Amino acid sequence: RYGLNDAMVVYHDWQRWGYDYRLPDVYPPKPEYGTLDEFKQLVDVCKQNGVLFAPHDNYIDLYPDAEGFSSKSVVFTAEGQPQKAWFHHARMAQSYRARPDQLRPLIERNLKLIRDGFAPTAYFIDVWSSIAPYDYWTDKGEFVDRTVTRRAWGEDFAWIRDYLGNNAPQISEAGHDQLIGWLDGAQANHLRVDP
Repeated sequence: RYGLNDAMVVYHDWQRWGYDYRLPDVYPPKPEYGTLDEFKQLVDVCKQNGVLFAPHDNYIDLYPDAEGFSSKSVVFTAEGQPQKAWFHHARMAQSYRARPDQLRPLIERNLKLIRDGFAPTAYFIDVWSSIAPYDYWTDKGEFVDRTVTRRAWGEDFAWIRDYLGNNAPQISEAGHDQLIGWLDGAQANHLRVDP
């Protein structure tokens, strides 16, 4: 496994449409930052120097203008409304809370593109370890317990680890310990200490 002395780069703002926008469509890397070949060179430099490279990804919020968006991919409230998530003020775009048990096809699509494109050695998924696993309702009004959310997130981390190979570390934001056994670490740079 990896230890405290292992160096890692977590690249947060690389996504095709910009940071946390039009999710889950993240690939290819943002063209304003260079070509795919240049991005791959960055990853290769990390590998050559023993530094793990983890791109930032996000499967907590889904946007209606993303490819393949449907009501089946988001959670609903008890009142039968799609659960609103983050509102991206700069883009004036409303996202909706992702349905955990429907994410695997989106993850598999993205990871194939990412692994084939630049082959990261670790992976960062935003929010999953900083927000508690949640209960939800489906678009058909069925109640789903938060244990399903926890299991889906954990199994997705395990799948990504195996798919990337070499026991690729899985990390998220600092927060709860519900993903112990699936998550390898958490990044605490978002921790606030002010009142």
